[in-house]
Amino acid sequence: MPKIIKDIKKYNYKNSTKKQKREFIVQLNFKFFIFLFFILFLFVSNLNAGAPVSKVVNVKINRNLLAQNTQNIQELKESLESELKQILKEIEVYRSEINRLSRQKRTLEQEIQYLNAQLKKTELEIRAIKYEINVLNKRINDTKKAIEEAEKKISSSKVNLTKALRTYYQLSQKSFVEVVLAEQSLSDYFSNIVYLEKLQNSINYQISELKKLKQNLDYQKQKLEDTIEEQENLLKIADIKKNELKNLQQEKDELLRVTKGQERKYQQILTEKEKRAAEIRAQLFRLAGGVAPINFGEALKYAELVSKLTGIRPAFLLAVLKQESDLGRNVGQCYLIDPSTGSGINVKTGQKIERVMHPERDVPIFLELTKKLGLDPYNTPISCPMSFGWGGAMGPAQFIPSTWKAYEDKIAKLVGETPNPWNIYHAFVAAGVKLAAVGANAQTYEAEWKAAMIYFAGSNWSKQAYRFYGDSVMSIAEKFEQDIKIIKEAGG
Repeated sequence: MPKIIKDIKKYNYKNSTKKQKREFIVQLNFKFFIFLFFILFLFVSNLNAGAPVSKVVNVKINRNLLAQNTQNIQELKESLESELKQILKEIEVYRSEINRLSRQKRTLEQEIQYLNAQLKKTELEIRAIKYEINVLNKRINDTKKAIEEAEKKISSSKVNLTKALRTYYQLSQKSFVEVVLAEQSLSDYFSNIVYLEKLQNSINYQISELKKLKQNLDYQKQKLEDTIEEQENLLKIADIKKNELKNLQQEKDELLRVTKGQERKYQQILTEKEKRAAEIRAQLFRLAGGVAPINFGEALKYAELVSKLTGIRPAFLLAVLKQESDLGRNVGQCYLIDPSTGSGINVKTGQKIERVMHPERDVPIFLELTKKLGLDPYNTPISCPMSFGWGGAMGPAQFIPSTWKAYEDKIAKLVGETPNPWNIYHAFVAAGVKLAAVGANAQTYEAEWKAAMIYFAGSNWSKQAYRFYGDSVMSIAEKFEQDIKIIKEAGG
């Protein structure tokens, strides 16, 4: 005891700290600690992973990771930029040539030149899309790496923080007498008090840093989801362009087969308007959504009815529906099986497929809609997903349930009954309403192009990578306009 008393006197002599403050430090707030421990427990239990640390009080976050990823993406963009720009310039050259030829009176030679220009332009567009996809692939891979790194850091930090809190709890629960008897001197005791203060500050700091890391992790995951969606849209456009290329080649081959390269036969075909009009009317207009195809003449009648209701140009409406139906057929048809997860099966193969329909956003609306229409929700065709993203688009207009819900009242007023996405006329009206809502009823090239882009990509319509979708729709609309003109001139 004499040694302890001597230490007490020595300490009092050297320090002028008030007794009240010392007692406050000694009697650490137990309630605060329990609250802190509870909050951290909830926080770390929701983290997927965490950051390794060399010391409990020193959590270091690699803030250069995102910057490095961004630099890598930028370097890839720069390496591709020159060739991509050249491709886009070549596309513009062919686009100008196509516009020039389309304004001239057609000869067989000019028609072949026109088709060749279309073929070359489409081939270049496919190349440009591939470059865009390569950039996105790099961005996706780098973002995935950033996510993995952040998750590892969070996981390791969770363990170290738990150890720090356990130490804090054990030290803070000792009474003044216990600590004095356990230590060799009061200096050691007060050193422990200082350590506890530092430890508490460190814990608070680490929690703050982990929250920042978690926020960054959430941002990276959202960015990854957005990039995957962008990639999915580009793959859709690539499929459209591949089909376009195939159809153009078939058209060219058929033209050469029928005319055998003779101008006289080509001009004879052009003058047989009634025969051509009949052939156009009879052409199948294939629809998505598990709906049987109709002929072009029937499709035109529906489009003209919708035009009177919404002000949408019939040829443009038909072009959008053709484009969407082509996409729908490319991904195939599925049935919903599990509403809790959104999984389903392929209609043709019976193969189980994940992500057929978004379980929170779309499934409840889909179940409500099919019940209202008297349909079996587990035997009603919807679009399958691509390799990523969600499926669930319904009928010829390819509306997902949540989008259909947004326009349902307007459609109902125009059709005079409960709207059905799988009813051809209702689907045509739905597409017309949506396109009119974004300005397509102005019937200018610019307004229609923009409306087609919004129909496809929503708020992301202005992304340069998606521009070929709008170009394709307008190209199809031009062809349909010519077909409609032939039908009208023949008295149809």
